[in-house]
Amino acid sequence: MILAKANKSPTNKTRNRFRIDPSIKRTVLLLLLMLIVGSICGAVGYVFARQSLKGITQPATNPFLKESDDLDRRPRQGADFLNEKDLIAKVKSQTSGANIAKEKQKTAPKPKKPKSSDNKQEKQSQPKTLPIKVDNQGMNFEVKSLSREDDTLILNVALQNSSDQTIQFVYTFLDITDEQGQALFSEIRGLPTEFKPKGEIFFGTIKILDVPPETVEKVSISLNDYPDQKVKLDIQNIPVTDE
Repeated sequence: MILAKANKSPTNKTRNRFRIDPSIKRTVLLLLLMLIVGSICGAVGYVFARQSLKGITQPATNPFLKESDDLDRRPRQGADFLNEKDLIAKVKSQTSGANIAKEKQKTAPKPKKPKSSDNKQEKQSQPKTLPIKVDNQGMNFEVKSLSREDDTLILNVALQNSSDQTIQFVYTFLDITDEQGQALFSEIRGLPTEFKPKGEIFFGTIKILDVPPETVEKVSISLNDYPDQKVKLDIQNIPVTDE
């Protein structure tokens, strides 16, 4: 009996020695779960980020390189840094012009209808049908068609540089006004900022925002190149309502 008890005691001690504390088991299990959940979240985030960045490419050139280092590369994407003073002056001129036009519209009496002869001359001087095309310094600008979606006017346009020099535009300086001279807000889609010499035709849209029906009859568009201000694309009195 004494020998049997002596033999059992070492086995019990060995079992107690290799027994793992339950708190350690729970800690290891939680760490494994955290690693698994973190891996799954990282994989899902990578997939969504890759999907959202499809179609976005790295800039073709370094904007900090000199022009001499950039001659044999692809055309630059985007425009140069703008002068803050020019932007502020531009916004002030537009807003002041819009306010003056509103005051004149409120205080000025309704103009009398011109005579029939004057109407004929006015109809001859104003374009009535689309497309409308202008050309200045080899830069061709065409308004191909116009449509309306609720309070938004959509102009389908085309631009092409047929000259021997590169022409750049900054669409922040695009002026769109109604027949009263009031500035209208716009969005430009699909048009590049730089046009290479003898280049292809680029098609895009100009969306004129917040133009309720029967409030604007004609719009005028004016755009100068940047920074030289030598090329001026100007189309006056584009009809937006059926007469």
